[in-house]
Amino acid sequence: MPDDQPTLIEPLDQQRVRVASLWSSWQIGANLLWAYTGALAVDLGATGVQQSMVTGVQTLGNSSMQWVWGSLSDRFGRRPLLLLGLLAIGITAALIPLAHNAVQLIALLLVPTIIGSASIPAWNGLLGDLTTMKGRGRFVGLITAIGTIASAIALVIVGYFATNLGLAGITQYQVPMYVGAISIGIALICVLVLVETIQPSRQRLFQIKASIQGTHRFVHFLVVNAIFFAAMGGAWPLFPILTRGILHIDLFFIGVFTAIFSISSGIAQLTGGTLTDRFGRKPVLFVSRAVIFTVPVFHSTAAITGNIWFLIPSNIAGGFLTGLFIVSSTAWLLDSAPKIHRGTVVALFNLVTGVSAFTAAMISGFILDFLVLTIPYGTVVITMMFTIAVIRLFASMGYLTINETLVKTPAPTVTRIPSPEKAP
Repeated sequence: MPDDQPTLIEPLDQQRVRVASLWSSWQIGANLLWAYTGALAVDLGATGVQQSMVTGVQTLGNSSMQWVWGSLSDRFGRRPLLLLGLLAIGITAALIPLAHNAVQLIALLLVPTIIGSASIPAWNGLLGDLTTMKGRGRFVGLITAIGTIASAIALVIVGYFATNLGLAGITQYQVPMYVGAISIGIALICVLVLVETIQPSRQRLFQIKASIQGTHRFVHFLVVNAIFFAAMGGAWPLFPILTRGILHIDLFFIGVFTAIFSISSGIAQLTGGTLTDRFGRKPVLFVSRAVIFTVPVFHSTAAITGNIWFLIPSNIAGGFLTGLFIVSSTAWLLDSAPKIHRGTVVALFNLVTGVSAFTAAMISGFILDFLVLTIPYGTVVITMMFTIAVIRLFASMGYLTINETLVKTPAPTVTRIPSPEKAP
């Protein structure tokens, strides 16, 4: 049974305030970086395969090293890994404006996705250290919602200035990248004042067997998610191609639509925490995956009609459902892992889903480049989007087969003792 006591190195409320500040500045910087790299790749003339590589580098790079980072986080503590990962992300955001072609962009993105991914399992382990099973969903929802909403506000403001400062071409991307680098710098300061939540241990590194000991359900959970993330990843390189290459949306509206996604995700994370603690992880996980097929449908409708406002319901649905998944999947994973292996377990999950999504994204790029040789570009993208929507719907059925991890305490049984005068 996982160790479910929060770490009390200092007053818990004080530590949680620092964690919220860290997450907010981190999310502002990271979202400014990732919201615009897909559009930048389109403007740099990326092919379908190169666009898939931009997405794939983010996905696979973030996940491929997390097994190493997760084990190191469990062995040496959360703070060192958070510092290393955030430093890599900040440096990359500052260097991105120097890219002059898609190949250079892909090379630059390797840094935050491989080294920067060190912060992800450390962060998830930190959340587990500060919570118990009973209130974990609500706390995770609150912290992530704060960061998501903060980044949404930043996206709109930065997108407006990037579009209206008179910068032309790819120089517009300097604004979000430099602001993102500054925000990551603030996150680094927050880590420096954060108190370590676990003591360095002498456990052996990379203990896969120990991390998932007695949890056959975890292996099943990995398989279900691997299948579904393949359905997700196939569409990821197509989104920036559709929005920037076909609909020609400017940086301001990219920021607006991404902000809508983020706000919707934040709202879902606030409510999703309570829902996962009340109804269980499994029902919320299923709903969050079963309905997300609507996102490529809305995007395709926008391309067919030429009406960008269809992207509003697309981003509302995508953000809300993603928020529910973040909270419920994080709670599910933390419920299933012993405290000293939480970083490792989260890393393994991200590795499996990342490889799956990367593979699907690359296949999608190859199919796109092959089909556009004989079929109009827009027709290919739209047809692929609708196909992926159907695949997502069927793949989501796998979540009906996973186990519930929330252990509900039964209400105490009250035995009524008959009064003497009514006793037989």
